[in-house]
Amino acid sequence: MEPLKNLIKRKKQKHGLKKTLEVYELFEEWNKNSAEIFGDKNVRCHPRFVRGKTLYVQVEGGPAAAELQMRQGEIVDRINKHFEKKKLDRIVFKL
Repeated sequence: MEPLKNLIKRKKQKHGLKKTLEVYELFEEWNKNSAEIFGDKNVRCHPRFVRGKTLYVQVEGGPAAAELQMRQGEIVDRINKHFEKKKLDRIVFKL
């Protein structure tokens, strides 16, 4: 029996959805990691778009942006580990 992960990859490629679905998956991974950083705090930070290997994130509040900037390398590493390849080089935070 084929692993589900491989089946999904094959279906994405077959239907031409690979790029779009990878962006959604990247956004989901961002949301998971930012939630782990801030816990239950009501911090608003949302991924907006990806250009090349740069993720652009809208952040409300300077302290949250500073915290995310300090942990940028850690987040990039986690996301790249999830995809098992280098999807991101950096993250740009916009206030």
